[in-house]
Amino acid sequence: MLSQAQEVFVLKATADKMKDAIVAKLANQAADYYGDAFKQCQYKENLPKEVLPVLAAKHCMMQATAELHQSALANQKKKFGEEIARLQVMHTFTICLMPFYKDPNV
Repeated sequence: MLSQAQEVFVLKATADKMKDAIVAKLANQAADYYGDAFKQCQYKENLPKEVLPVLAAKHCMMQATAELHQSALANQKKKFGEEIARLQVMHTFTICLMPFYKDPNV
């Protein structure tokens, strides 16, 4: 639930067009919370089977969001190499999301 609350803050900050640094920090924290939730739920036997893929997808999505906003910061600072590197990392996270959205159970 903490990860979902943090995700709402990320969405609100994005909608309010807050600075990229703030959105990146919020998204990174949400990704950490989703990662922790995923680790804790891995060994639970009474959870529905859809929970783990959703947590993994949300973790990847928040990581990609953080990298996107970090790349925008790098662009503003004229650090174009860092910007490209962050966009490539974001691309790998979005590729990781593809199987989750092809699965009809998610």
